[in-house]
Amino acid sequence: MTDQHDSSELSAQFAASTEELVALYDSWSPSYDDDVSSWGYEVPETVAAMLGATVLQTTGPSAEILDAGCGTGRTGAALRATGFATVIGIDFSTDSLALAGHRNAYAALVHGDLNKPLPFDDDQFAGVASAGVFTYLQEPEPVIRELVRVTQPGGVVIFSQRTDLWDPRDTEASVGRVEADGLASAEFSDPQPYLPGHPEYGKAIKVIYTRMQVR
Repeated sequence: MTDQHDSSELSAQFAASTEELVALYDSWSPSYDDDVSSWGYEVPETVAAMLGATVLQTTGPSAEILDAGCGTGRTGAALRATGFATVIGIDFSTDSLALAGHRNAYAALVHGDLNKPLPFDDDQFAGVASAGVFTYLQEPEPVIRELVRVTQPGGVVIFSQRTDLWDPRDTEASVGRVEADGLASAEFSDPQPYLPGHPEYGKAIKVIYTRMQVR
């Protein structure tokens, strides 16, 4: 990985192991926000706005929200700016969590791996935001089911996935199986900008947002 994390090596990280990803994000965390901002990355703000448009109207600002894969805390900051007062973040990178803590956007930060059962109660959260995380989840369905499990009936789970990984990761079919089990209903956005200023991705790779309402 280059110092700027902008070479063709970046695209290969979707197949990395958990250990490799932890090392990547621990090393990248000091420059991560500046790097992705320079590429026009707005996925965290979009996910926060989508969650705010639904959950805030039904539960109000005191609703407890999970930022699943919070990284350095950009999504948490966007959730707070949207109006949510109680945001819990979880991530596997301790260095990223340390930076997230400096934002003063979280009620609590938890070290954990989304590929494993989440350390939260059933029906704990009014909503879940997961921005830019599913790129690195090679088996999304168990993660989707866990996010639904920890979300209250009527609550909303919103996550993003890159268009180039949408079919290879079986994203729509995974969501469909959760729907078929009666756990949630889902809708998908049209492809939206992902990293429009990135020299490799540019217009070639976009992002799709999934909105799931838990039953």
